[in-house]
Amino acid sequence: MSSRKHTAFQTILLHLLPGIFNLLAIILLTLLVKRLGFAENGRLFAGELMIIFSIVPIQIGFLLFVAKKTTKSYNIWKLIPFQEKSKFVEYLIFVIIMIVWALVVSAILTPFEHGLRDSLFAFVPDNFALRNVDYSLTSKNLLIFVASFSILTNGIIAPITEEIYFRGYLLPRINLSPIMAVIVNASLFSLYHFFSPWYFFSRVLMMIPIYYWVMKRKNIRFSIMAHIIANVFTSVSLLVGILKLPV
Repeated sequence: MSSRKHTAFQTILLHLLPGIFNLLAIILLTLLVKRLGFAENGRLFAGELMIIFSIVPIQIGFLLFVAKKTTKSYNIWKLIPFQEKSKFVEYLIFVIIMIVWALVVSAILTPFEHGLRDSLFAFVPDNFALRNVDYSLTSKNLLIFVASFSILTNGIIAPITEEIYFRGYLLPRINLSPIMAVIVNASLFSLYHFFSPWYFFSRVLMMIPIYYWVMKRKNIRFSIMAHIIANVFTSVSLLVGILKLPV
């Protein structure tokens, strides 16, 4: 299992370049889906399509390329050193602590970050920043479809793909001490979300303890689990909110 360390330039490039492709994809897809009946809410569906057309092919495609080049096979798991197993009770305790920590960070930073979005990033169009979203501009059935689709794409596919790429492949190859590698990985992963930079601080604070535990236990399942729970909660919350809208 090869885990040769990356240079600082390689680390930055491999973390941020996929984010640039994501940003370009979501801009183009937003323009496209507006023509499909989403009016000013095209950004919602574009975000899910970005996962299918940018996140998965670029990140998994790159890992398949590296796996074939370095291991002579397309088995990307040969690139990932964090495959130790843990007991069920450890996963359970981890999930409880992770949820509490996420709620605390969110409660403290959400008002600040929304203020940041509405001031420093006020130049970003409302529909793209998901600011003052008017769901009445789009068919409720279409919105229900998007929110349901999001549970699969944003809730399952994106977390697994990103954790394999960022924590499975990139994190162990950062040429720093474990804690510094975790901080760099969390910071660059947060920056990678170019389409929502105002959430930088909460992402970093939520992720550092999780990624440190992944390194300590050498088990990527912890971050996959945390990422899935967080994203599924977001997608289900969106669906519940849409179902409450008047017909």
